[in-house]
Amino acid sequence: MPEPQSTILLVEDEPLVRLFVADLLEDSGFKVVEAANATEALVLLDAGLEINVLLTDVDMPNGCNGFELAHKVHESCPEAEILIMSGRRWPAEGDLPQGAAFLAKPCPNETIVSHVHSASERSKRYSLPGKGHFRPQETAIILPFPKTA
Repeated sequence: MPEPQSTILLVEDEPLVRLFVADLLEDSGFKVVEAANATEALVLLDAGLEINVLLTDVDMPNGCNGFELAHKVHESCPEAEILIMSGRRWPAEGDLPQGAAFLAKPCPNETIVSHVHSASERSKRYSLPGKGHFRPQETAIILPFPKTA
């Protein structure tokens, strides 16, 4: 029996970037649910969408930014892994929830897929039957990437 697809909630306000990243992740075997901003993402989660990974941009119009969204998702879906990306804002102390990772844009496509894959695997481990929603004490991490020409 094949393993179920991981569900990624992709929150990105730039339509072309969102389309590109969604296609990249779907081509890598993930189920991707898209939201144009934090408000749309929270509506989807409130409606019962179960996710393995939140992949969000930081700067978004209409409501909370990606850091605030990440904290809300961390509280309401502790089993979901969180990846935050930005090319404009570096996280300050307390911006990242525990266990979240920050990816500096631009980063290589393979890196995005690799981090989403790793986050998906961690999410599945934490939500195994009998394991509860235990999450080891992890610190937030920042992964810088050099700007490409």
